[in-house]
Amino acid sequence: MKTLPLIIFGLAVLAQWAAPLSQIWTHEQVLAKGTLIKLKCSAPDPYDPLRGRYLAVRPSQSQAAVPAGVELKQHTQVYAVLTTGTDGFATASSLSPTPPASGDYIRVKTGYVYEDKAWIEWPFDRFYVNEKLAPEADKWFAENIRSVQGITAEVRVFNGRAVLEDLSFDGKPFREILKARVK
Repeated sequence: MKTLPLIIFGLAVLAQWAAPLSQIWTHEQVLAKGTLIKLKCSAPDPYDPLRGRYLAVRPSQSQAAVPAGVELKQHTQVYAVLTTGTDGFATASSLSPTPPASGDYIRVKTGYVYEDKAWIEWPFDRFYVNEKLAPEADKWFAENIRSVQGITAEVRVFNGRAVLEDLSFDGKPFREILKARVK
C-alpha cells in the first residue's frame, strides 16, 4: 500500500511535464511542416506593461464571408479558409464550422455575425521580442505601420493551427532591420 502514493505522485509529475511539452511539440510541428502565408497588418494596440515586451500585431482583415446556408454564432471557433491573392498575401475567403478537406485554413473565433459576414479574431496578436530591443522595436513598428508598403506578418499554418513566425517590411525580415537599427 505504500507504493500507491508513489505511483500517484509519479503520474502527477508526468502529467505536469506532458502538458507543456505537448504544446511545445505542436508549436514546433507547425513551424517545421506549416505553409508560410503572409498577411497585411494594421495599426497596433497600445503597449500593455502587464503582458511583457511584445509588439501588438493585428491582420488588417477583420471580417470574412459566411457561405449561404451556414449558420454561425458569436464567440465560437470556426475555420477560416485561406486564399492567396496575386499579390502574395493571404486572406480569409470564407468561414466554415468544420475543417475544409483541402487547402490552408486557420481556426479563428467569430465576433459579431451579421447576415453573410462575420468579424473574426485571429489566433495571434503578439510578437514577442527581446526585453532590451523592445523599445527600439516598438518605435520602429510605430514609424512604419502606416507606410505604403505596410508591415507583413509571416505566419506558418498547419492543420488549422497558426504560428506567427516573423514580421517583415519591404521584403526584409524584422529581426535584421532591428539589429541594423540598434547598432
